[in-house]
Amino acid sequence: MNIPVKRILIFLAGLYCMGLGVALSVIAALGTSPISCLPYVVSEILPVSVGTVTFIMNFAFLISQIAILRKDFKFWQLLQLPGLLVFSACIDMNIMLFSWLPTEMYFLQLLWMICGCLVLGIGVGLLLLADYVMMPADYLIRILALVVLKKDFGKVKVAFDVILVCIAAVTSLIFLHEIVGIREGSLIAALTVGLIARAVAAKLSFLRNDQIQ
Repeated sequence: MNIPVKRILIFLAGLYCMGLGVALSVIAALGTSPISCLPYVVSEILPVSVGTVTFIMNFAFLISQIAILRKDFKFWQLLQLPGLLVFSACIDMNIMLFSWLPTEMYFLQLLWMICGCLVLGIGVGLLLLADYVMMPADYLIRILALVVLKKDFGKVKVAFDVILVCIAAVTSLIFLHEIVGIREGSLIAALTVGLIARAVAAKLSFLRNDQIQ
């Protein structure tokens, strides 16, 4: 069997970069990307880590995929699970490793937030380049777009992200009596991560398809 070693390595590098990007945004405390808002809020309410909540939330997305597709769900898509485990572990590991970063001044918070968006975008771009297996949230959005709603993927993703942010905001208001995890950094992430990811994937497009073995 031909194991795509380079593809897997690029995939793992992408997962690490994504985990580092999320960790930097958490440390910056200026708001996280839409997909991480809810895990951040829950971690502020309960004694669980952002990575743990990320795993649980995305595992629920995986179960939702199976519930929608049923017999059409491909067994190999369970590879989302080990990828999710690595991603979640990278979030918690990098939060621990970089918790010493100074955040006393706003410009430092903004610096780490921008760095987080950059690294997160690179990670997403590497995952696009690897074309190995999608993250549970993204694959669920794809299923909703193609199978359930018959709508454009981009539009469904925007709606999905907005719903997650709204759930995070309401949850934060109910349990913390204020909105946490959703600030200017969330907007920066929403506007930049996708652009960075596409730029990275395009820049490294010479490694695509059969050139990655």
